[in-house]
Amino acid sequence: MTGPIKPDGTLDPALLAHARQEMRTDDVPGLALGVLHAGRTATTGIGVTSVPHPRPVDGETLFQIGSISKTFTVTALLQLAERGALDLDDPVRAQLPGFAVADEDASAQATVRECMTHSCGWEGDFFDLSGRGDDALAATVRHMAGLRQVTPRGRMWSYNNAAFYPLGRIIETLHGTTYENAVARELFGPLGMTGACFFAEDVLHRGFAVGHTRHEGRTVLARPWAMPRGANPVGGVVASAEDLMRYAQFQLYGGQILGDTLRLAAQRPAGPAEDTPEIGLGWWIDGDGPDRIVHHGGGANGQPALFAMMPSHELAVAVLTNGSGGAATARSILDWIARTCAGVREKPPEAEAVPDIGTDAWTGTYETRLDRYVLRREGDGLVMDSSVLGEWLENPDPPTVQGVRTTPLRPLTDRTLLISPGQRRQTTATLLTDDHGDIRWLRFAHRAALR
Repeated sequence: MTGPIKPDGTLDPALLAHARQEMRTDDVPGLALGVLHAGRTATTGIGVTSVPHPRPVDGETLFQIGSISKTFTVTALLQLAERGALDLDDPVRAQLPGFAVADEDASAQATVRECMTHSCGWEGDFFDLSGRGDDALAATVRHMAGLRQVTPRGRMWSYNNAAFYPLGRIIETLHGTTYENAVARELFGPLGMTGACFFAEDVLHRGFAVGHTRHEGRTVLARPWAMPRGANPVGGVVASAEDLMRYAQFQLYGGQILGDTLRLAAQRPAGPAEDTPEIGLGWWIDGDGPDRIVHHGGGANGQPALFAMMPSHELAVAVLTNGSGGAATARSILDWIARTCAGVREKPPEAEAVPDIGTDAWTGTYETRLDRYVLRREGDGLVMDSSVLGEWLENPDPPTVQGVRTTPLRPLTDRTLLISPGQRRQTTATLLTDDHGDIRWLRFAHRAALR
């Protein structure tokens, strides 16, 4: 196997050629790439920061990293746990006495750990416009009171943005300052992440990327740029590839900000027993043994990102993009590095001949707060009709495409299915059952949609 970093400290030209090809395929205008391998780091940029106002991307260019921010929220909480300020199995109400969602049991009993592992069960895709003041996060937590329970608390995971509002608010209350100040003081500063920040005004004097999407056959800017302030613990961090390489050094090798016991525990399975794929404390985990990949993606408006580590190979990768198709680009780059530098070959899910597994029982309508999925028969096969019920940002420009999008399905097992088989963005989904064995949820895009 060859290393991704050449002796002169630059990245492998073959890796960069692969990245350029994938960017063209996915209409990504610009990309920043960082790689850590065996203690050495290298970063670079490809393409431009903006189509209307192009500037070259480099390793210092700032991107929104979206939900990778959740791992910073978790790390800040693990610091507090290590100092004895809280226990991960404390109910959220132990730190936030007035905390409430619609279900009283979840309000009273949901723990810090359940929020970290997306297993608290209430509606997850809740985004709130609570202003830009220092009270924005506290207001967003108060506004969670109407969130209904979608899955049983602690029984299964379902990606939950709203779980990270109270986690961020706990950081505020225990540090006695804003979430942003606490994270900057406790994490960004000690780790040397000199570019990392949260607010649009903080990036104006630096090179930064803006998001893009495809609309009516053209690549256009994706607006708005800024996240609601209350969502900063969920997805508000802005950082460069250089910043994330400093973060990777800490996550792989440790550092003074957090002891190894909790740092490593976060990268091991910590979610509901027997629920797959596995989740750590804020991290997603693919595989096991020496080829285990610990990762998190981000999806700010028009700026998909990916941060992934292979601890046994002393390998970490950060891919920051500014095109809405960048998630596929980022995953392809990670797969190339894992295959070329660590010998790990991703085996795509393939549907083999399966007996009659009663797929008629799968058909029906499944909904999250923002999306509807209808599984139905079409001829001899299955398809899924997807439609949008609500926007996650106020007045996005361009607006989310309305109408119904139909994609083919193929059964993999008696509870899993392949969506868009054979296409570049094929993915899997899982049918989850209740205590009576009845199908109640379709887990797609990591979210459990209720039937």
